[in-house]
Amino acid sequence: MNSSAVPGAISAIRDCALIMLENASYIQRELPNVEMLEVLRLQTAEVCESMIGTKHDVISELFEIDELLKSKTDWAVVSSRIDRIIEWLWEDISKMHQVVMALLEDSQKNESHTLSLILVQESAANIINAFNCARAAVDALASENK
Repeated sequence: MNSSAVPGAISAIRDCALIMLENASYIQRELPNVEMLEVLRLQTAEVCESMIGTKHDVISELFEIDELLKSKTDWAVVSSRIDRIIEWLWEDISKMHQVVMALLEDSQKNESHTLSLILVQESAANIINAFNCARAAVDALASENK
């Protein structure tokens, strides 16, 4: 195991989870201030709740990985845990993408709903950028530990 790359990957994952929390919380605060279909409001709120829950799961898992690293656990175990975290993050991002696409379609039908699209789309972009950094760090870690 290349121990020098591990802290970078863990840090990038942690940053992604925190950005997910920050943006999901921001969307939740701003949802009452934008005009949108109620079904999309509920769907957006549900995705935000999921992201907040995922952040908590990711941080807990990172603490467990840290303990595994300290106990010199086999790299395959640590690697599978890291891959699972990436899957969790991607699941929520995929759900957010579906919401963005639904908001885009709705905003094309009703111009007054454009602010709801902008709210969610910009936050989704922040999250995907952080995810891409985490994914790149994990990919680099995996390639160094082949």
